[in-house]
Order: sequence, then C-alpha cells, then structure tokens
Amino acid sequence: MASNSKQQKRAKRAAAKARENRMVRSGQAVKSSGESSSASVEQVFNKAMESGSYNALFEKMKQAQEGGLVPLISVFLVDPLLALVLKGHKEEHATDYIVMVFTAYRKWLDGADEDTTMAWLESDEFQAAYVSASEAVAKVQQKQFG
Repeated sequence: MASNSKQQKRAKRAAAKARENRMVRSGQAVKSSGESSSASVEQVFNKAMESGSYNALFEKMKQAQEGGLVPLISVFLVDPLLALVLKGHKEEHATDYIVMVFTAYRKWLDGADEDTTMAWLESDEFQAAYVSASEAVAKVQQKQFG
C-alpha cells in the first residue's frame, strides 16, 4: 500500500483532474471513451439521483458526519453503487463519480455550490480523512474476506 502522503497526492491530482474534466464537459458534449457497453458514470449518477437511491446514503452520511470526516467518508466508501462504479470504470471516471456524489451530498446537506465543495474535497483535512477512511475500510474488508 502507498504511503499516506502519496495517497494524498494522488487524491489531490484526481480531484483536480475531475474538476478539469467537468469544465471541459460543461462547454461541450463528450462521448464516452470506448465504454459503450456500460453506462457512463454520469448516467449511473443521474439515474441514481432520479430514483432517489442516494437519499438513504445521504442520511447515513449525515449521521456519520457527527463523528467527523473519517466516519462520513467511510459510509460512502462502503456504498454498493460505488463498488459497481469502481469495478466497471476507469479510475479517472470513478473519481468523477466520487466528486459528483460528494457535490450532491453537500448541496443536499447545506446547499453548498460546486466551488465550495471542490475546495472542501481538495482541503488537506478532507484528503487526510479520505486516506484514513480508505485504510480503515480496507482493513475491515480484509478481515471479512481475507
């Protein structure tokens, strides 16, 4: 497993790349790159939003957030829909999905706009919490399945 600082750097690069990708898409339609057999992360996200699939997740995340960022992120990391996205899409597309869900969560929770959410996602505090939550979830999953 990579060191904490390396994971933080990767997460920051991924968040910056996701922001860049969204800026490009906001001005023009971008076709899915060779993933015609599976739904794009935008389609997965939109369908889940329309069906109300995130309502229960957001409630769990809100409750977990009372304990801090690590519990909040941990709830998200064990979401079955995230697991499907991670299995079926490239890392950069999965990162876009993660950013979309956290943006929707912050909008749902406190009406935060995308820029505010991106600043939150790119903050050192969030990055460190994401790494800690990832490690904690990995340990639990390793004990369960390993």
